[in-house]
Amino acid sequence: MRKITLLTLPLLLFCALMTASARDAVAHAATRAITENGCDHIGDRFPSLARQGKRKVLCVAPVTQPPGRSVLSSTSAADDPPPLPTWCIDPPDDQSKSAWKTRRFAACLINYASVSVYDTTTRALLGRTMINYMHFIGMFNDSLELTDVFAIVRFYSEGELVPDDALSFRLAVSCSYGCTAGDFGPPITLPENSTRYLTPSVPHLVNVPIDGIRTVNTTYELQLTHPGGDTEIINVFPPEKGPYPSPDIRCDRILSGAGCVIPSFIPTLDGLSAYPTVRTHIKRAQASGLPGAPGTTPLHRLADPAKAKKNRDMACPDSTPRPPGLTCDEYPMARTWEGAWTSGGAYSTDMVLDTDNSGAGGKFGALVTRDRLLDRDAFWVDPS
Repeated sequence: MRKITLLTLPLLLFCALMTASARDAVAHAATRAITENGCDHIGDRFPSLARQGKRKVLCVAPVTQPPGRSVLSSTSAADDPPPLPTWCIDPPDDQSKSAWKTRRFAACLINYASVSVYDTTTRALLGRTMINYMHFIGMFNDSLELTDVFAIVRFYSEGELVPDDALSFRLAVSCSYGCTAGDFGPPITLPENSTRYLTPSVPHLVNVPIDGIRTVNTTYELQLTHPGGDTEIINVFPPEKGPYPSPDIRCDRILSGAGCVIPSFIPTLDGLSAYPTVRTHIKRAQASGLPGAPGTTPLHRLADPAKAKKNRDMACPDSTPRPPGLTCDEYPMARTWEGAWTSGGAYSTDMVLDTDNSGAGGKFGALVTRDRLLDRDAFWVDPS
């Protein structure tokens, strides 16, 4: 099984790093989240549940404002930072909801939720705790195996949910058609402020036909149980409409070997400093309004060599004089759908060093292989 080296034990989750004031802030956010996200409406169901013999209701609700980056910058965090990439730790751009973050070969989700216990007869709040859980799913450019890690911590417990055995947690996972999901194992009890994997890294295997593509996603359901059979579980996080899926993951056998990526993540062609004449041309072309600069309209890989030749012949025909040691360079590149012939739009040409042109072309070829850029896959070019 492939391993994710970023997530070596021990995994230190964020709640374990919080100062008292930070925890108070999160608890306040949790209380607000219960009101905002629907635990207040479940009281209408209490009489019916009581008649069914359910003495208690366990309600799981999202915290809509998880702690920001400042919580992770405390002294304790700086002394012992969690072994996670910065892009995963940073709070989401939209803090009104938790969201998956992606890179070409990974997806990360950090969520917070409150868990509350109510008495169905008196409607009294009997206890509450906070949970912070994290997914990290990794993939590889040379394997059809996905590696999934899940970790959870419980903190700021009150009332009936203070005992370590007051709650059990289990993550159920499934995989879409063409993918065989692993198993995160049986439920566990979780002590206060103790980080723990539900299971070591779990593999999922994607079945891809020869010369084919398959797009899959994994779907998760966080299952909580309370001691005894007299408690009703009402889960509003994830929404009651169903479990929550990962981003789409695309696996292929089209390029050399087989591998998987997050196709929605746009990679960048960079590292062009060794090819100054090409860099200068790209900078000038992008400054004129041509696409491809990071954060703007991306370029898209063209896999058809015949079309790429037409792009090259139109932008840099053989009739163009080429001084010794120089060659004609076109932007957008011939191997993109934004090229001169396939786009029918604007393009730029310049004379650059032969060695720069071939070197930059090699960089693009390496990007195609490394990031498994298929036909029409988007990418940016950073000449800085």
